[in-house]
Amino acid sequence: MVAGHYAAALIPAAHRVKAPFWLLLLCAQIPEFLWLLLATLGIEPTLPANILDATFSNIDVDMRFSHNLVPALIQAILTGLIVFAFFRSLSISIWCSALVVLHVACDYIVGFSHQIMWYTSPTIGINSYKHMPYVAILIELFFAMACVLYFQIKRKNSEPLTRSRLTLLYLAFAIGVLVWMPNAKISLRTWLGL
Repeated sequence: MVAGHYAAALIPAAHRVKAPFWLLLLCAQIPEFLWLLLATLGIEPTLPANILDATFSNIDVDMRFSHNLVPALIQAILTGLIVFAFFRSLSISIWCSALVVLHVACDYIVGFSHQIMWYTSPTIGINSYKHMPYVAILIELFFAMACVLYFQIKRKNSEPLTRSRLTLLYLAFAIGVLVWMPNAKISLRTWLGL
């Protein structure tokens, strides 16, 4: 998932968690930010190395520290501890940890295959980006729309969103997810004619 992870931040927001929304957005993407850092450092190499040549179906990712199950659970615990140290709220820290776990759980459905611990451990995840990238992007779209709907329903009685804000929220996530559809099997280099 790409933009769909940001939509997950709406789940705790719907429950009126007293956390800044930027914190929820950040925690929903911690495994992704860690992967980008580790890929840049060469610890989790990604091929093709040039993003212009990458497609969802041809990319080969190494996410042993950022997305495998055990490291992700460690990330979730560390995230919760750090958030608790700053905000002194068990509720906020649990929600932030849950967003890290939800990120990785979603990636097992919409994303690449990962392992429990290392490459020699059993593989989990359906590797949908590699085998069925268009379907994976549509699943991500469904997830994002479900998160917005959940947010809308939970806030309806206490603080309903205006029609224009709600439309903007749905459009932002729909565009954020569907913008990747052309890149499912065709590289940016090809699309841009470079």
